[in-house]
Amino acid sequence: MKTIDHIALLVDDLDVAQAWYEEKLEAICEYSADSYRRMRFNNTTLALISKHRYPYAHVGILTECKEDLPQDGERVEHRDGTIGVYQFDPDGNCIEYIWYNEECKKTVRNEKV
Repeated sequence: MKTIDHIALLVDDLDVAQAWYEEKLEAICEYSADSYRRMRFNNTTLALISKHRYPYAHVGILTECKEDLPQDGERVEHRDGTIGVYQFDPDGNCIEYIWYNEECKKTVRNEKV
């Protein structure tokens, strides 16, 4: 069984979206950049992504081993050291298979490695 790592939503204004999720859902902003905010919930992470920078909302599926990333799809090596492979389900919904290197596991996922 796979693990959902995060859900990414496209937003018009990151500041407005962040404030709404903090006020209404008590989410905590763990990371903030000019086109991305990582919001922590008790059971998952919500990524608020600027629709002016990113092409699609998606569901992030955790991949424990780099070798298990799909070979087909759009591969993106993110600036934080994660690698994502984007695929689409039969209805056009985007799925990102994401792998974290050891440093990212410590900082992004708050794991002890």
